[in-house]
Amino acid sequence: MTVIHAAYIWRTAALWLMVTLALTGCWDRREVNDMVIAVAMGVDQAEAGYTVSVQVVDPAEIASKKGSGHAPVTVYKEQGKTVFEAIRRMTTTSARKIYFSHLRMFLIGEEAARKGIGHAVEFISRDHEFRTDFYIAIAREIRAEEILKDYPAIEKIPANKMFSSLEMSSKSWAATGTVKLDELISDMMTAGKTPVITGIRYLGDIKEGKTRKNVQATESPAQLKYDGMAVFRKDKLIGWLNEEESKGYNYIKGSVRSTVGVIPCPSEEGNLALENMRTSSRIHVGKGSRTPQIDIHIKAIANVGETQCKDNLGDPAVIRAAEKIGEKEWKLILEKTLKKAYDLKTDFIGLGAALHRSAPGAWARLKSHWPERMDSVPVHFHVDVKLRTSGKTKGTFLEKVKE
Repeated sequence: MTVIHAAYIWRTAALWLMVTLALTGCWDRREVNDMVIAVAMGVDQAEAGYTVSVQVVDPAEIASKKGSGHAPVTVYKEQGKTVFEAIRRMTTTSARKIYFSHLRMFLIGEEAARKGIGHAVEFISRDHEFRTDFYIAIAREIRAEEILKDYPAIEKIPANKMFSSLEMSSKSWAATGTVKLDELISDMMTAGKTPVITGIRYLGDIKEGKTRKNVQATESPAQLKYDGMAVFRKDKLIGWLNEEESKGYNYIKGSVRSTVGVIPCPSEEGNLALENMRTSSRIHVGKGSRTPQIDIHIKAIANVGETQCKDNLGDPAVIRAAEKIGEKEWKLILEKTLKKAYDLKTDFIGLGAALHRSAPGAWARLKSHWPERMDSVPVHFHVDVKLRTSGKTKGTFLEKVKE
């Protein structure tokens, strides 16, 4: 055998070895029929730890075009001293491995949230199976497990319904907002800022909402609704923002994409509905004296979406008057939100975080008693509203309707 021929044989053998290794497959590969996919998870308070509920789907059932007639989702529930223990205990009732990488919603019951969400959040941030793209919500005045048992209309999978509803609402209604895991942990860790999480509650008959009757009627006897925002001090829920206060919070945060606001007509009775198209927010800390001053600037661009006014919306003077009214109404909402922060003695707005960034010396003096001393720092709101268009018509045909 020549040297060249021997080298050729060795190269060929090495190539086949590499190909063989590449075809061995993934060590952690899972067959679809060997697992169920968790799409929502709920954590509630128990006497000795936590009750954990998991809404799972059978991949084969969802993929099937005909369907078997079974419910597309199942809810497993177990208790444990820790969240991890409760989840692992589910192996005693689930015939398959529960896979968490496709989680859409993570719910925490109000009672558990008032005790503290830190341990539950620590677990899902540590476990390698959980991604960070799911939404978090607080089950308001109800246990999270009850929310997961809902039988929704239209959507097959309740978790997908909750996810898409919250996502759509946050884009078009300023009183709700989405929170993902990374943002929640950041708010919990940031000095001078506490978490705010959207609440979800049941409307109607809860018992009917867990049955097929909930999807067999044109008007469902029970519905889930996002309502208010939960305010925390450290990791404990201490109160709720109402609709106006929730809007104010999102305006200050700068997270409002689009919404609708109603203001009085400039010169008579009736209302003008404004569609907010774009909003920006800026928090400025003045450092001219020993006591800093905080100025919050809100800019909003809106269109006229509906009018009950007889004013001529083609008149620049009328438009400017409407803008001034809008600025006044917006400012009242912001001031109510600030008052709620003072009343609850928790800085969910992030004033302390702004001081920490821009006036560290002042923050060093104030931080030890900051929640109680928030009102010692002057806060001023500056609102600028611009109306761009009045819709397809400048006036309204109603003024021409004859008696």
